[in-house]
Amino acid sequence: MSAPISILIRTFNSAGTLRTVLARLDLQPADEIIVVDSGSADATLAIAEKYHACIVVAEKPFNYSKSLNLGFQAAKNPWVLVLSSHCVPLSENLVEVFRQAVEKFPEIVAVAYGECSLIEQSKSAPPAILLADQTSPVAQRKEVYGGNGLALYRRDRWREQPFDETLPTAEDLAWFLCALEHGAAAARVPQARVLYRNQGGLRHMFNKGWLESQMAIALAGGRGANFWELGINWGSLLKKWSTAKIPLSMLLRQSAHALGAYLGPKFSSRSRKDDKK
Repeated sequence: MSAPISILIRTFNSAGTLRTVLARLDLQPADEIIVVDSGSADATLAIAEKYHACIVVAEKPFNYSKSLNLGFQAAKNPWVLVLSSHCVPLSENLVEVFRQAVEKFPEIVAVAYGECSLIEQSKSAPPAILLADQTSPVAQRKEVYGGNGLALYRRDRWREQPFDETLPTAEDLAWFLCALEHGAAAARVPQARVLYRNQGGLRHMFNKGWLESQMAIALAGGRGANFWELGINWGSLLKKWSTAKIPLSMLLRQSAHALGAYLGPKFSSRSRKDDKK
C-alpha cells in the first residue's frame, strides 16, 4: 500500500500564492494538509478551510522551528512533506512523485529534497539521488540538500530529533546536519519541482539573506559569497528577467536576498575581529 503523506505548510498572509499551491496538490484520500498559521490577517485561513486543511495556530513570537514542530505534532502520517506557501508545484503529480520515491528508500533515509526553481521551464530530470550514509556531510550537503521549501521528512526521525527552537533561522540545515551526524542519509528527488515565488518585501528578503548566510557559516563552516560570486548571481537574475523568465518583482526580491547573503558574513566577520581587540 502506498504511503500516505501529510503536507505541512507554514503561512502568514499567504493568500497571494496559497490558493494556487493547494489547488495543484495531487492528494490521495489518506493524505492530509496541515496549515500552521502565524497570525494571518488576509484570506489565508479562508483558503485553507476551503481545501479542508487542518489549521494550527502558532502563538507569537514567531519561530520557524516552533511552527514546524507544531505541524509535525499534528501530522498523522509516517511522511511529512514540508512545502512553503510561496512554492507553487510545477510537477503535475508532485505528491505522487515523492510517494513513489518513498517506496525505494531504505530505512536510513531521513529526509528527501525536491527542487525549488525560479523559472517555470521544465527540464529532464535524473532518477532520485541517494547518497549512502558513508558519504561525508559536506558532500551530501552539496549534492542533495535543498532546504524546507520542498522537503519530505520521515516523521519517526523527527520524533527523535525535533527542530531546534533556539535557532532564529536555518533550522532545516541544522536538522539535516544533525541527522547525518547520527547515521541518517538524505536523498534528492529532482523530478519533484516547485516554482519559488516568495512575496516578501525587499527589506524582508535582504534580512533573510543576511541572517541565513550567517547561520549557514555558523552551522556548517565555510565562507560567504565573494563579490565575484555576487556578480555572477546578479548576472543570472538579470538574464532571467530580460528573457521574461522571471518578473521584475522577483528580480528585485532575489537581488535583495543575494545582497544580504553577501554582506551578512562580511559584517559578522568584522564584528568577531572587533571583539578580539
